[in-house]
Amino acid sequence: MQWLQIVKKVSFQLISLAVVSCYLTGCSLFGPRSESIGVSSDPPGARVIASGKPVGTTPLYFEAQRGDNLLIEVQKSGYQTQYRTLSRRISTLGILDIVGGAIWLVPFFGLLSSAAYEHDPAEIGITLEPEQKMAPTQ
Repeated sequence: MQWLQIVKKVSFQLISLAVVSCYLTGCSLFGPRSESIGVSSDPPGARVIASGKPVGTTPLYFEAQRGDNLLIEVQKSGYQTQYRTLSRRISTLGILDIVGGAIWLVPFFGLLSSAAYEHDPAEIGITLEPEQKMAPTQ
């Protein structure tokens, strides 16, 4: 009977160690799925469209899914439309997944989560250029 109690105690400790080590090694499965993206423009008050969806006017911050690349479009009447692409890169949490995965394989699963990535850059500033007026033809 005493042997059974020892086995239960050791099993509980091993399971607890597995869960805690997975969490402490930065498993992205527990991380945030979105992040705040900042867009400003000169002049301010420009319309911002992120991957085809209007998100507001500058200056602004909006939430975007971490795992997706973003195409940012900034428009203002009388100015040329500007485009920026925000690509994704591995986040600090994703790096911890890789390091933890080398020790304990479970954190590698975190790399499947969008929380393992972040946008680069997370804030952009855009200077809008006035539209060129066409010279009349004679």
